Amino acid sequence: MTHDPDLRQIRLENGWTQLDLANMLGVDRSTVSRCENGARMSSTMRRLLMLILRDGRVGQEAAE
Repeated sequence: MTHDPDLRQIRLENGWTQLDLANMLGVDRSTVSRCENGARMSSTMRRLLMLILRDGRVGQEAAE
């Protein structure tokens, strides 16, 4: 069993809103909310999320 990072805590530490993270992932804000509240994530969503969390960059900065 894998242990997911505390998505909400990491999001808040980076100063991101749920909408910010949703835009980075290409999903709806409600998807981020469900993930933060314990809904199971697909393997694709998990990989995208880990890439974003590893880079720690938002918006235009991530595109550069």
